[in-house]
Amino acid sequence: METETGNTEREDEGKPPFFSSWNRLYTLVLLNLALLIALFYTFMKAFE
Repeated sequence: METETGNTEREDEGKPPFFSSWNRLYTLVLLNLALLIALFYTFMKAFE
């Protein structure tokens, strides 16, 4: 089925929101996790 922009629905079906590929989204998630771990480790050492 054609959409208003001329693209088919199947082309956009596999793309993640806000990013051009899943690899970029996974990279962002892993960097966010690493940052949170480092932040919580720093807080743990500062307030022990």
